[in-house]
Amino acid sequence: MDRKTRWFHWYPTRADILSILAAIVVVFLFAFVVLRFPYFRQGTGFGPDWDCELMARGDPVCIKKPSP
Repeated sequence: MDRKTRWFHWYPTRADILSILAAIVVVFLFAFVVLRFPYFRQGTGFGPDWDCELMARGDPVCIKKPSP
């Protein structure tokens, strides 16, 4: 018996192409945000009169800004 190999034939529709492009855009946006803002964290809760700096090792150091 000689059986021919059946290959999967996919003919993308417009919706398929738009879905793939949307997924690519989401992945690139996520990568951009992660690479552009690597140390993004939520506020510490001290308020706007505090200046917090991230340290290479350990916890952030927060210093109260002098009053004008």
